[in-house]
Amino acid sequence: MTESIPTLNNNSDSPLVSVVSVTYNSARYVRDTISSVLSQSYPNIEYIIGDDNSSDNTWEIINEFKDPRIITYRNERNLKEYVNRNKAIQLAKGKYLIFIDGDDIIYPHAIITFLEYIEKYPEACMAIQKGYLNNAVFPFLLQPVEQYKNYFFGSVNLLVSSFASNFFRLEHLKKFMLSEKYKSGDDEIRLRLAANFPVLYIPGWLSWPRETPGQASSQIPEDVALIQAMDYINNILNADNIISGNPELTYSIHEKLKWKCAEFCKRSLKKGRIKKMLEFLRDSGFSSRELLATKNVRVTDVLATSTPINPYKEPDKVL
Repeated sequence: MTESIPTLNNNSDSPLVSVVSVTYNSARYVRDTISSVLSQSYPNIEYIIGDDNSSDNTWEIINEFKDPRIITYRNERNLKEYVNRNKAIQLAKGKYLIFIDGDDIIYPHAIITFLEYIEKYPEACMAIQKGYLNNAVFPFLLQPVEQYKNYFFGSVNLLVSSFASNFFRLEHLKKFMLSEKYKSGDDEIRLRLAANFPVLYIPGWLSWPRETPGQASSQIPEDVALIQAMDYINNILNADNIISGNPELTYSIHEKLKWKCAEFCKRSLKKGRIKKMLEFLRDSGFSSRELLATKNVRVTDVLATSTPINPYKEPDKVL
């Protein structure tokens, strides 16, 4: 039978959603951000704005807005991104949480749309909005094993997205929190959650994450990003979760990481960056002989055999 998406009532009995904007020198964009959040068609939100000790007039602009749903704080010193995000998470009281940072925009129908989907999937740790895929029909749920196969071996990586595309179930986010160890920990929390719970994918776009020159994620060198990714992936694989209970898959992931290291070393050699390659080998813990013997591991993910004629969809979905 055809499955319909329920319509939520815009009243106080509907789930509270926490919207979080972390700001730092965001004066150029933050008015648009705040206005977009306050223009949601779904009213039952709390809006937490945490300014990380901006040196421009971001804080003054934030205080121009007097909506009773707004909760603000300004750090006395600059705490950096993930510490500030965690501070906001601890303050949040909603059933769900979405980050709309001080340079992002969220469309008026976004929260009600996220809710209409995720409320039908109580097992999902988060909903992620995605653009069009010609071989998959949204919405669909990926269980942890299939999610990891897609992330490490799929040709289309579904989990990679901006925080403004992620609608988190807050109880799970509070259980794990964001790692403050890595320069870019967005993937770390998504992977950690996905190792324990299913992930829901829905059609987007519902928000507009602004890509600005010089933002933190664009400044991380490839070798640093790879070393950090290996660190948090190994930590996840060594933790007590669904993925760690699948030794065949964890072995394949380790081999895939080794192959990525080998490819980085090969590229460094071709460019004559011998010192960079040696530093990377030291930090990775792999020997050159070990990497030379590594071959690319191939694992079939859920989208590998899907086509426009036979797209991937949940069994009870009817086109």
